[in-house]
Parts: sequence; C-alpha cells; structure tokens
Amino acid sequence: MRILAWPCTDVGRVRSHNEDSYLVDEEIGLYLVADGMGGHAGGAHASQACVDIVDRVVRHGLSTIEGLAPQHREGAIRDLLAAAASEASARIYDQALADERLAGMGTTLTGMLVVGNFAHVVHVGDSRAYLLRGDTAQQLTEDHSWINEQVQAGLLTEEEAAASDLKHIITRSVGFERGVRADVITVRIGLGDAVLLCSDGLANYTDEAELAALARDHFLADLPRICVDLANQRGGEDNITVLVTLFANDVDQRKSIRDKRRTMVDTVPP
Repeated sequence: MRILAWPCTDVGRVRSHNEDSYLVDEEIGLYLVADGMGGHAGGAHASQACVDIVDRVVRHGLSTIEGLAPQHREGAIRDLLAAAASEASARIYDQALADERLAGMGTTLTGMLVVGNFAHVVHVGDSRAYLLRGDTAQQLTEDHSWINEQVQAGLLTEEEAAASDLKHIITRSVGFERGVRADVITVRIGLGDAVLLCSDGLANYTDEAELAALARDHFLADLPRICVDLANQRGGEDNITVLVTLFANDVDQRKSIRDKRRTMVDTVPP
C-alpha cells in the first residue's frame, strides 16, 4: 500500500488568525492535526510546537522499535505515541511558564501513525479522526469535552449537545498541564480505506452520515476543500483544518499534496 495525503486549513469566517497546525510526514507515515488555544501567540505556537515535537519523538522512537520482535511492536508503538503526546505537553507547559506571552496556551492533538496494515491513532481533546470505509464513516475518537461527558452521563441528549454554546470547553489538552494522558486506538487498514482528521472547526458542523455521503460523492483529493467550504457556509466560527489520507495500491497514479507544516526548529528550546 501507499498512502496519499490531502490537507487543507482555513482561518474561517470569524477568527482573525489561524491557530490550527497539521503535519504530513510521509517518510515515517505520521499525520497530525492540532488545534491551538490561548490567544494569537499562544495558540498558534502550541499547535505548531506540538506537531513538531510529536514528529521528532516518534521518528526517534521508531528506530528502536524496528529491532523488537513482532509480538511486542504494537504495544511499543502505542506507548511511543502516548509518550510523544506527554513530551509535547511537558515542553509546551514549560514554555508557557517561561514566557508570559504564552501563558495558558495548549492544544488538541489528533493523528495517526501507519505501520504495516495498522493505523495507530493518538488523541487528546476534541479534534477528531474518522475512518471512511465503503459507504460509511466511523468516528474513531472520543471527544474530551464537557459536552461529551454530559452526554455520556445521560445528562444531555445528542440534540441538546449539538445546540449547546459550550461545545468549545475541553477537559483534556496538550500543554495546559505538564502531563497528559492520550487515547491510542489501533485500527486494521485495507486498500481503499481513508482516514479523515479534522479540528472542531469542521466537526461542529457535520456528522458521520454526511461525511460518508461527501466521501462517496466526491474525489477524496477534493474532500478537504469541500469540507472547509461547508464549514464556512455554516458559519465558520472557528479555524478549520481537514487532512484526508487514502490507502491506495502501488499503481495508483494520484499524488499527495507535499506540504509538510512544521514549526521552525528555534521555536522549541533544546
């Protein structure tokens, strides 16, 4: 299999600046979306620093995992992704303490590392990962948000949650505290499957059924821009980032968008 990636990010119709970041690292099969918070300087810095730190930690860790016996690799990969999120959280938290301009910054993190026929999804916050398979879309991640906790506890219905003005309150983020516990989900991938990663700038305006229909009726290469336009048409109240990856065969002639966004090295202290 080869992996084709198509990202798109947009400031939306209300915000003056874009605090989302994404990363496409085709060399190691790592794809990330991060939605920063904490003001112009803090939010943008947190999301960019997060994807950069996770990329470096995963890249370094994979070199040691290659030498493990096959039966131990899956657990090691899951531990590596959780450790990468924790490292990013600690580094961002320390930077916020050292620079008052960055005080209170944090970010969501949703991404996947593809190894063989498995996608290992790492998740903190309320950005989302969806598996697009056949004519269906399945949300792989569970929102770490106050609203979702109320729904899970039976205190709010899905309809009440969708209409709430409190969807932006998240209960877990990278960098707001020094330590963070990331969810890691492993999914077996087949030819023709696709994974859509997005910030809540899209997730708040759509659902699984609509995403499945959009993926069925359009080229996947066009899906990120279509989703961004849809979110803007419905209000565009937040930054919008969508990253679609397709698991294709070796003879597929389509190309990825080779746009690897990373923070500058000097923004992360050694």
